[in-house]
Amino acid sequence: MGKVLVLLLLFLLAVASATGYLFLGKVISAGEVQLAEGQRQLEEGQSAMEEGKARLAAGKRDLSEGREEYERAEDNLFLRLGDKLLKGGKGFREGREAIAEGEERVAKGEREVKAGEMRLQAGEGELSHGRERLRLAEKVRFVCAIGAGVLGFLTIVFGVRWRRTLGLAHWNAP
Repeated sequence: MGKVLVLLLLFLLAVASATGYLFLGKVISAGEVQLAEGQRQLEEGQSAMEEGKARLAAGKRDLSEGREEYERAEDNLFLRLGDKLLKGGKGFREGREAIAEGEERVAKGEREVKAGEMRLQAGEGELSHGRERLRLAEKVRFVCAIGAGVLGFLTIVFGVRWRRTLGLAHWNAP
């Protein structure tokens, strides 16, 4: 009775290992697809980040030029006097408002760039973690394949060796 249980256990373990191998094969295939999609999204995010940084740099340059132009105009006595007389000071007021708005937009852009960098770092971390898990799954799948082969082989060997004691003597027929 013990030999039958050992054979049954070996057979069930071999089947479980083979099932694990097949299941992990599907999981690995799905993981590779997800990893490729994640890599594509990361590359898109990096290119968007570069575009955002370029727009931010251009905005900072424009703001700096606008400030310099405003300061030069404010230092010019004739322009200030002409603005007060002709427009009631509206031109310089609009200039200050435009500079303030530019500063707000640059600050918002810097916050968005920092947030984007953090998202990119998180994405890179997730991608790295996914690659690690995929490598581990491939190793486990390999172990399952070896286990299924070894356990299947042992089941066959012990089944053949123990056939007389298991009451399977009719298998000996020539």
